Amino acid sequence: MDAGMDADAELARLSAESDRVAQSLLAMDDHPGHRLLRGAGLTGVSARRWESANAAVVGLWEWFDAYRAVLAQATATRDPAELRRLLTGPEVVLAAQAPVRTLTGPAVAAERITLAELVERMKARYAELTALFDEVHDAWSRRLALLDPLGGRLAALADSAAVVGLRSEVAAAHARAVADPLTPDPGVAGLAARVAEVAGLHEGFAARADAVAATLAEAADVRAAAVALRERVVTGIAGEHPAVPEVSGPVGALAGLRSRFPEVGEREVAEVESAAGTVLARVRAVAAQLAGSLDRRSELRGRLDAYRAKAAARGYAEDAGLAALHRAARDALHSAPCDLRAGTVAVARYQRAVLDRTEAAR
Repeated sequence: MDAGMDADAELARLSAESDRVAQSLLAMDDHPGHRLLRGAGLTGVSARRWESANAAVVGLWEWFDAYRAVLAQATATRDPAELRRLLTGPEVVLAAQAPVRTLTGPAVAAERITLAELVERMKARYAELTALFDEVHDAWSRRLALLDPLGGRLAALADSAAVVGLRSEVAAAHARAVADPLTPDPGVAGLAARVAEVAGLHEGFAARADAVAATLAEAADVRAAAVALRERVVTGIAGEHPAVPEVSGPVGALAGLRSRFPEVGEREVAEVESAAGTVLARVRAVAAQLAGSLDRRSELRGRLDAYRAKAAARGYAEDAGLAALHRAARDALHSAPCDLRAGTVAVARYQRAVLDRTEAAR
């Protein structure tokens, strides 16, 4: 302490500093990361780091007690020399952190430092401890920010084997987060993905089932029309014609899903969705193929009529050869059932004959 130092002012400063240190230590004790470590049954990395940190916390309070003890002596003395010695000299006695082994056995060594040196040590240790507590709290908070929504989402779902299993996994991950927040848990990301899949399935099942039902209803309507169309095709056109696919398989599968929900899996639902889409596509394809046969017959009939009109316009209405070719084509296309291949050949012959005559007349 300088000769001109005001003893009362220095004591007041040190007293205020002591109050601030006390407030900081109390805040450290109430730090959420400290409370978590103090109150949990720790394991792994967190347990090992807490073991040394807990000893450091105890030591920090002991240092503060030593600080206050010297400050109390300084406040009580009226001897200027003693006051100078207490405030500036190595009057703080700190016990060694571990016994020192001597020739005659273990002995507890002591260290003497000044109040200023002690304050610097307390600041450094306080910073180390609060950094650890911040790290613990941040890690725990991040983990729970992932896990808590998972638990909430699962709680809203109907019980199923998958849901119950996931609830158990989330609870176990939560327990790991509390017991060892400093050890990463790589399984949480995969767990979150599986919860999202199961929850999405449960939450969207009704809409997906309704969509499949609508697809199958459309398939049934298309099939009914295709069945009626096929009867016309079989009656009117010779040859092999595709059978109209049944839609009963996917309909039964959908009914099974609805009856077993929520004990259904994503793959099962996706398979029924795929089957419904496939059967709709198949009945549409068959209906288009059947309609194409009738359209082909109509197109051939229309072409035959067009070339007959062209022949008449060019003066060949009474041409016996053309009349015979036209009659053969007309009989092929208007017979029941008609042979489209034969009709196609006959129309082509008639068409060629008309063109030959009109070109020869030029």
